[in-house]
Amino acid sequence: MRLHSFASELRRQIASAAGSSPRTARAELAGLLDAAGCWDGSGVTFSTLSPAVARALIRLWRSQFGVVAHLRAVEPDRFGRPRYAVRAEGEPVLRAAGELHPLREARGAADRAGYLRGAFAGAGSVTRPGGPGGHHLEFVHPEEEFVRRVARFSRAPLSLTRRRGRWVAYTKSADGVTTVLSQMGLHDAVLEYEARAVLGEAKANANRITNFDAANAGRTARAAARQQAALRRLDPKVLPPALREMLELRLEYPDAALAELARLGGISRSAANHRLRRLVALAERAAREEGAVNLGPLRAE
Repeated sequence: MRLHSFASELRRQIASAAGSSPRTARAELAGLLDAAGCWDGSGVTFSTLSPAVARALIRLWRSQFGVVAHLRAVEPDRFGRPRYAVRAEGEPVLRAAGELHPLREARGAADRAGYLRGAFAGAGSVTRPGGPGGHHLEFVHPEEEFVRRVARFSRAPLSLTRRRGRWVAYTKSADGVTTVLSQMGLHDAVLEYEARAVLGEAKANANRITNFDAANAGRTARAAARQQAALRRLDPKVLPPALREMLELRLEYPDAALAELARLGGISRSAANHRLRRLVALAERAAREEGAVNLGPLRAE
């Protein structure tokens, strides 16, 4: 399910609050129409996958220009998801287009935030925080002018690229994502994003540590196996008593830690380590003299 749960919830939040601030309502309407509106000689048709966004657009048309817009279902998209079209037409709509145009050059922070809310509801998406896709928020549109405007309005730096014939303004940093969400007034989403991102990072760190420990355990096991194979080359009869006893202990207890071997031999840990190192050196020498294959580094422990 691509960008569905988290991004769709953000669109619903934006839609539910659309028009709640008279100061930015027209900027929101301008952002929505620029993001997904198709103008013709008599009006504009807006298309969306979100019924909440479609209803918000109808409210904005009515509250800002007294226009009665009409909602209808249209052909599903290529994934079978239902789509909705909002049609507004007539002379008031065409006049509204001229009144909304200056908002494309907005300099005020409130108007820019309102425009971004509309733009995101119509053409934005964001990955689930802490998910496998990493941090990613983007605006996608056929026109370069639109994504450049979005990048100019955004407080976070947005990179621009062209993907499959469409223009994309995006950020791949956690700070970039949360800055844009905060600018759009989605403060609860920022808290949720940061909490999930921290949890996801903690899980990733735990997995890295687990993989590191597993790799170390594997290396230790292979080293122990090589040590056992090398020590079996030694002839106990030609060894001094102290080394012979340590050889017998190591072969009998192949998984025992150095401290355990020292306890079993009734000697200090340092003495046990010294004897094991001597045994390993003798085993390596014997392997070289026999022309054995390289067994890799052998460790006393």
